[in-house]
Amino acid sequence: MFQGWWLIAVALAYIAVLFTIAWRGDRNAKKHGSPNRRPAVYSLGLAVYCTSWTFYGSVGQAATSGWSYLSIFIGPILACLLFWPILLKMIRVAKRQNITSIADFIASRYGKTQSLAVFASLVALVGTLPYIALQLKAVSSAYQVLTDTSDVTRTAWLGDTAFYVAAIMALFAILFGTRHTDATEHHVGLLQAIAFESLVKLVAFLTLGVYVTWGMFNGLGDLFTKADTYLELQQQLETQTFGTGFWAQTLLAMLAIFCLPRQFHVAVVENTHHDDARRARWMFPIYLVAISFFVLPIAAAGLTMFPDGSVSPDSFVLALPMAADQTWLTLLTFIGGFSAATGMVIVAAVAVSIMISNEIVIPLLFRLRWFDTEARDYSHIVLLARRLTIVMILALAYGFYLLIAEYSTLSAIGLLSFAAVAQFAPSLMGGLYWKRGNRLGVIVGLNVGFAVWAWTLLVPALAQAGLMPAEIVNQGPLGIDWLSPHGLFGFRFNDPLTHGVMLSLGLNLFCYIFVSQMTPQRVVERIQASLFVDSVETRQTSVSRPWTGSTSVSDLRVLCERFLSHEQVERAFEDYARRSGQPLELHARASIDLIQFTERFLASVLGASSARIVVNSALQGRGIGISDVISIVDEASQVLEFNRALLQATIENIHQGISVVDQHMRLVVWNQRYLDMFRFPDNLIRVGAPIDRIFRYNAHNGEYGPGAPEEHVDQLLDAIRNGEPHRYVRYRQDDSVMEIQGNPMPGGGFVYTYQDITQQKRTEEALIRSENNIRIYTDNVPALIAYFDKECRYLFTNRAYEAVMGIDRTAVIGEPAEEAMPEDIYRQRAPWMTRALSGERVSFEISLEAPEGGVRYMLVTYTPHFSTKGNILGFFALYQDITERRLAEIALKETNENLEERVRVRTQELSQVNEALRTENRVRAEAEQALRQAKQLAEDANASKTRFLAAASHDLLQPLNAARLFTSALAQQVEGEMKTTTNHIDNSLQAAEELLSTLLDISKLDAGALAPRRSVFRLSDILKPLKAEFEVMAEDRGLDLKVVMTQLAVDSDGQMLRRIVQNFLSNAVRYTRQGHVLLGCRRLGDRIRIEVWDTGPGIPESKLTEIFQEFRRLDQTERHKESEKGLGLGLSIAERMSRVLDHPITVRSWVGIGTVFAVSVPISKELPAAELPDAVPARKRAGNKLTGTRVLCIDNESLILEGMKAMLSGWGCEVFTATSIGGAKSVIRNLDGDPDAILADYHLDNEVTGLMALDALDERLAGSVPGIVITADRTDEVAEEVRRAGYHLLLKPVRPAALRALLTRTLQANRAEKHTSGASDAPDAATDDPAP
Repeated sequence: MFQGWWLIAVALAYIAVLFTIAWRGDRNAKKHGSPNRRPAVYSLGLAVYCTSWTFYGSVGQAATSGWSYLSIFIGPILACLLFWPILLKMIRVAKRQNITSIADFIASRYGKTQSLAVFASLVALVGTLPYIALQLKAVSSAYQVLTDTSDVTRTAWLGDTAFYVAAIMALFAILFGTRHTDATEHHVGLLQAIAFESLVKLVAFLTLGVYVTWGMFNGLGDLFTKADTYLELQQQLETQTFGTGFWAQTLLAMLAIFCLPRQFHVAVVENTHHDDARRARWMFPIYLVAISFFVLPIAAAGLTMFPDGSVSPDSFVLALPMAADQTWLTLLTFIGGFSAATGMVIVAAVAVSIMISNEIVIPLLFRLRWFDTEARDYSHIVLLARRLTIVMILALAYGFYLLIAEYSTLSAIGLLSFAAVAQFAPSLMGGLYWKRGNRLGVIVGLNVGFAVWAWTLLVPALAQAGLMPAEIVNQGPLGIDWLSPHGLFGFRFNDPLTHGVMLSLGLNLFCYIFVSQMTPQRVVERIQASLFVDSVETRQTSVSRPWTGSTSVSDLRVLCERFLSHEQVERAFEDYARRSGQPLELHARASIDLIQFTERFLASVLGASSARIVVNSALQGRGIGISDVISIVDEASQVLEFNRALLQATIENIHQGISVVDQHMRLVVWNQRYLDMFRFPDNLIRVGAPIDRIFRYNAHNGEYGPGAPEEHVDQLLDAIRNGEPHRYVRYRQDDSVMEIQGNPMPGGGFVYTYQDITQQKRTEEALIRSENNIRIYTDNVPALIAYFDKECRYLFTNRAYEAVMGIDRTAVIGEPAEEAMPEDIYRQRAPWMTRALSGERVSFEISLEAPEGGVRYMLVTYTPHFSTKGNILGFFALYQDITERRLAEIALKETNENLEERVRVRTQELSQVNEALRTENRVRAEAEQALRQAKQLAEDANASKTRFLAAASHDLLQPLNAARLFTSALAQQVEGEMKTTTNHIDNSLQAAEELLSTLLDISKLDAGALAPRRSVFRLSDILKPLKAEFEVMAEDRGLDLKVVMTQLAVDSDGQMLRRIVQNFLSNAVRYTRQGHVLLGCRRLGDRIRIEVWDTGPGIPESKLTEIFQEFRRLDQTERHKESEKGLGLGLSIAERMSRVLDHPITVRSWVGIGTVFAVSVPISKELPAAELPDAVPARKRAGNKLTGTRVLCIDNESLILEGMKAMLSGWGCEVFTATSIGGAKSVIRNLDGDPDAILADYHLDNEVTGLMALDALDERLAGSVPGIVITADRTDEVAEEVRRAGYHLLLKPVRPAALRALLTRTLQANRAEKHTSGASDAPDAATDDPAP
């Protein structure tokens, strides 16, 4: 036990510490502003929520109900995590409206109604009194537990601890809560003292929990085992019965964060920065988790130590350290509980006193005419009213404590208070998010809810204290059971708390919504609803029209100085003048805006409703006419100002320029965008400016295009007079494009909108150019191509599609496929179109009637088109002719059917004649032979497909080959414009060749006909020929081509890999205007990356994936010459081949610097089986090295021979031609010696190949003559056959540069070989000659 005087001394010392903290906080705030640790202080201030109920009552509730104590912690945590935006919006609105309390918030939201403010204040007072009484009881009970009954301090005149605590708390609240009249000014010192108390109670509770858990028992496991024994915690979890009214308590705790007057005061009124609230969102829940951690262990320890019930569960917190004889821990625990109680009492007293004084006392003094119209300082009266209100509140709380506190537990009293203030929730939340809520709905809802709370919860508490007869609670008034507090209206819940809470809140919410829907809103309520719900922050547009009365700026300042200090008023009016941009003359008449500002300013002292009374009374006392007073408070005037500000805020946020002309042809409204677009002189644009002057100014500046300015002005004015809407597009002198629209207004006048559509026009022009280019390319492709948008409308078709489908593409563009196609065809295509538009690439076969007769079979592929964001834009339709393949399949099917028929007939004959086993075996053998033949037919049909692709490639490329040879020959013979024309023809033929080649390759790759043939070879085998091939091309373009060789061996398909790297080099040489091209390798682990670097224009990052799509290329003129544009298929082929080979392709690019393409190839640890002969490096051309070279050309096409002869003759070669092996032998017989080189076509007549011709001629040649095989067959089998034969391969159509480079290199290598062999024989010959 402690001596009573010692406890009183400790309590007074603690109070002195709080005084010191509050005093220093206020003094430092005046000198240095807000403290550096503002967010932490604010968050700890919110912990005023944790009162003696939390400190003592939560342990008592846990000891009696188990998990139910968690409701008072879960509710605030859920509010912080889920509904914190509500509090942020509440803070934002309160700052703008100078809100001083929760009653002021509700009254201001619903039309600044005085009666509503009074009723809300009374509800807050009644709801707060039980909570303050709870704190007084907690401190009194703690004092009685710690002192002996015989202590001198517990005598009759000193034993009432609650009275002295109430007196001390009243003194503290008066000293540090009512130092200023402006209630919105922040009490920095008071908030720091509350934050310090929050730390003290947290440290005290945690220290006690740690000692009890590990000092008195064996840890948490031991205590939880004992708690489960006493409270059956595990069973509560399994059955989810956490105690009576758990969910109702959780709801009340959640609403308490918003509705408790003290929480509203700390969270909203004392908030200085929105960042504080954001940090408190996670700091406050952490505090709650920490202080709740040891509640259950302490309760379990109390039940274990005092199993006989001799100690009240609410006193376990103090009884446990006393039982352990821990004096200092007991004293620390007492200080923690005392801190929890005093913090709540101080803040609640200050918050409720502001409400009572502002909403009840001060308006009453006005009505009693205590405030006259003389210029006096009334701030002392306001402060006195608040201080007396604090004394009254604590006196009432003390009286309530004496009446019922000793009959209820701490948690019961706390829940009673929570349920009372929760009645604010419908009007508070609805006021923030529902515009339709009005004053009558709030009044009816609050009255009904408060009445039900009083009847169902307060009356039973009074009955328990013996203040009311118990029969009323048990049987109802006059014995009417359905009117009893616990069974009101026939509703009965599991416990009285849930019954009272749900019924009061439910009826409150229902009446609020129903009455608000059934009754109209006043205009001022609609204005306030917009300010609160939308949180509209309209610009403060000064209203320069003064009142006709005599109210001046000086009068309004004197009015404010009656309630606030001179410095505060001076600072506020200076801020207003700075925001409005107009100096305030003291003797000038006050404007509407200034009077409204004065009302808002006084609202921070008196509340919104009282401020309105003060301003109106003062104006009437100054002798203003009744018409002016009506104008001030006239709601229509407020709506006009609000709408005007809202309109201006709206048009300023529109990206279009806007101007409004009234019926008198004068400018009345415009936005900043309008001024920025036209850059008018300063004196031209003003309210009331004649619109014809503005039109004339624009016309003379060329804004309306060519023509007489006055004609343009007259046309525009006539359109306004006639009320004719009009729209036109102007191309301005700065190359921008503007769209102007004019529309008449119903009451006269015109609205003009001005929009810059330059980018839109540029995009349209680029699309037209792009479409023309695509049409040129696709019209020369034999495949059928069409494009449909996501609504299945035609957007594009090529010429082949138009011819086969028999449509006019200009007519069907934009038409739905359902209307453009025959009905039966559309029904067949519709399912496939639907799948394509869902993002699936689909293929199917159809048959069409050919124009020349017969049936053609087509393979149709629908490929979806995605945007960069992955949305479906449409799909491509590609029709490929597969007639030959289909006919082969039909023939195979017929063969199978015939075979089945023959087997059936043979079987029938065998059954009829019943031949011997030998005959039966013979028939079976014949059937097996027929099956083998059928299988052979199937294999032959499959092989025919491959031959068809090769033949198609050969036949299509033959005429192109001849044409290119002729153009090359022609280019050597002409000059000037004809030379340019010839180059254009050659480029076109080259484009057609590349298009056909790549389309065939794509078909092979997509059909899987092009399978890789992997082998191990050295990279130098493909790098050296590429170097030789491209050195000449690079030299022609003035580029420096550098190739870094490597001897590493790789595992890949040599032809495909060469094709990929060749494409990289071709693009680099084509698109690089000047600088360097580098081909090199970089080893990365077990792979090697082949890289091609260039110094070209680079590729934008947004295009790096697009370049690998079919027919996609970058068309900027700075990238390449117009005549050298690619087809956009090379990289697509390379990408497909890389996927087949599993060789990833990467690309990096820097715009204006260059690009690097790379392909990653696996390194082989094995050595290649055979080494390719090294290519002879190309030398710089010093002249024409082919002059006088004798070349024999063999081809079965006379036209190609003529073209080849013309081209080679232009190079100075002596050309001999032959169409067969016999003709070639005849040419060699008539030659004097061997030719220098032989060019032979692979496919000759009668299934003779060029390799056969070269082998036959080799017998007639005296020496080694290099041979070059030329073919349009691009299969790997042909390439491998030529390589094994030791000849060079050149693909059709023959590129002159490639032929010339290969021919030069081959001849040089042959001559070098002959020179080497001749030099090796020279020493022997020299020994035979005598020495000189």
